[in-house]
Amino acid sequence: MEHDFIYLPDSRRYLLKLAPEQHALQCFLLEEFELRAGSYQSLLDKLLTLGLYDEYQFIGREYSLQVERMEVRVFHLSCGQHYADDQFLEAELNTDDAALHCECGLEDLIRLLQAWQQFLPR
Repeated sequence: MEHDFIYLPDSRRYLLKLAPEQHALQCFLLEEFELRAGSYQSLLDKLLTLGLYDEYQFIGREYSLQVERMEVRVFHLSCGQHYADDQFLEAELNTDDAALHCECGLEDLIRLLQAWQQFLPR
């Protein structure tokens, strides 16, 4: 998964930039956690324990993360349950939808989280 980590020294801000189709994941990681390495540890620990048939769901303030069969879905809570149900909408996403929903592999997310943690302050 392509990404850029940016530190703005003037404002002391840490930014994560993902591809446009991964915008919902970017928002999830930036808005649901404090921007410290340790704040992501419990999520990472849980993700590392998941096997091929395990399921997991993290419901945040704005976004929800769902893992099923090693695939990760992130969706904005305003989307309702239709993104979480088994009958997931498979239509092509337009630009607005990318901010509300995205998918990636579990291994990709784990690698991203580990790299992001190394970049952030403790």
